[in-house]
Amino acid sequence: MSRRLRIEEEKLKQLKDELQEEEDKLKLQLERIFGPLVWRRLQNGIKIQDLQEKHFQEAVDLILENYMQEDILFRNTTIKNDLASQKSFADRLIFKLKDRASIMAIDEANEDCLAGVLVLNPVTKCDFGRVYSRTMLVEGKAYKSITDFMNYINRKVDVFDQCQCDIYLRYYLLCIRSDYRNKGLGYQMMQVGIDIARHLKIPIVMGVFNNYNLQKIAKKIGFNQILFEYKYVKWSDKNGELVFCDPGPGNYTCNVMAGIVPPPPEPDPVPSAEEKASKAKVTRSDKKKQKLKN
Repeated sequence: MSRRLRIEEEKLKQLKDELQEEEDKLKLQLERIFGPLVWRRLQNGIKIQDLQEKHFQEAVDLILENYMQEDILFRNTTIKNDLASQKSFADRLIFKLKDRASIMAIDEANEDCLAGVLVLNPVTKCDFGRVYSRTMLVEGKAYKSITDFMNYINRKVDVFDQCQCDIYLRYYLLCIRSDYRNKGLGYQMMQVGIDIARHLKIPIVMGVFNNYNLQKIAKKIGFNQILFEYKYVKWSDKNGELVFCDPGPGNYTCNVMAGIVPPPPEPDPVPSAEEKASKAKVTRSDKKKQKLKN
């Protein structure tokens, strides 16, 4: 091979390497643009990020497996044996997730295990008319009994009028995987919900919280207004039998709660040169010099 041909081949290889490098940079930029936004990283290796479409089915499966076993409304029905009700509930979940405001918790230390889901929905006054609740077919006796109760609760509240707003962010459903409960993850995710409302410039957050623990967390993060409260002992079927026979200890009411989204926290003040100097590491020799001066 001649020297000239060898030089041309080296130039061609270098050009290919440069083109590949540019393609890799472009791919990385696209991944950053369309990748999930990480809202918070916790010390235990869990990150809270946007719930993207590729994870919708995984999120629904987590909710069907965990949420229906623990939620007051669901476990007081026969939905675990009602496949039509489960499918109808799953279809509604997918519909809600398409708003692209929901978040998920992923355990990076455990092979990216899905640890929790918080379903969030922005609700605007101009689009609000309970159209979805009226027109979407609800199948299954068990799920219909749940939606009947929720529709009754929702009809008792006008968030736009009571909170004087044109848009609010609804906390639709919080589900934590059974082996990740009692670790503060639900509290962290609900706090991130406030950050999302602030990011979307939504002034009000709202949720229907049907157990005492969620009501306590909601109040702690700023849901200070109870718009409506309903006692479970009042809800009965057509035969006068109680529907929610076992709400659990401390769970007496289902509360519609709302709160004002606070402004972002003030950033820490920039330390002055003197403060930086005072915080600088003092060596042993500096300490000896200081003692000699004294």
